[in-house]
This record gives sequence, structure tokens and C-alpha cells, in this order.
Amino acid sequence: MQNVFATLLLTSALLVSGCGFSHDEHITGPYRLIAVDIDEQMSVSYDLGDGSAIGRIEETVFSVGFDKRYIVAMQHPGGDRSKTNYFILDMTKDSKYANPSESVVGPLSQTNFEASVKQLNLPVFSRVIKNLK
Repeated sequence: MQNVFATLLLTSALLVSGCGFSHDEHITGPYRLIAVDIDEQMSVSYDLGDGSAIGRIEETVFSVGFDKRYIVAMQHPGGDRSKTNYFILDMTKDSKYANPSESVVGPLSQTNFEASVKQLNLPVFSRVIKNLK
């Protein structure tokens, strides 16, 4: 968990100091799909409203879905397409400078994610970034 938090902090620092993004797409509310330099850096981030953002789910996110409460994401960790992790971001537990460990659950296996889908009535994946899948 410390590794994930350290990576999120590093991603956050890069995003905050970045001048522009190679990919910047609105998901819902303050959440965005952002890649700093190349698409393989795609992450789910919280938009701070001043041209910067803080990372929530690290690279390489290739699919997301959302409803009023949750954002779900599929990720190839470090761009390794032979592995897929699943994440659940509970927006009701998140805020501008919150610690992501309080609002993000994951990485989860497909089996654990599917159990959470049933238990929490999670949204479907509605956006797939085909070149990252």
C-alpha cells in the first residue's frame, strides 16, 4: 500500500507541475482521465480547478465507468497488458486534498471486483481507450 501511495504522490507532483497533458478527458464532477506525456501514463485524477490535478488511480487506466457515487477503473499496472487490476473510487469519501487510500479500493482481482459489483451495485464500464486495452 505504501508503494501505491508513493506512486500516487509522484504522479500528483508531476500533474501539479505539468504545463499540459497529452490526454485530458472529463469523467464526471472533478474527475478526469489524464496522461501527462504519453497515453500509457493514463490515470484517473481529481481536477483542482487551477489547471492542475491530483492522481487517484495510477497508470495505465484503459477503461472507466461511473454513476452518482462510484468510478470504476480497469488498469494495466505499469502498462503490462498481461495483467489487469480493478479499482473502485467512492466519490462520497473523496475531496480535493484527501488521501486516496480513504476513497480508492484496489487493486482488486477480477473475482473480487465482480463480487463488489454485486454487493455495491457498481456502474458498468462505459469508456474504453482502445489503444491502451
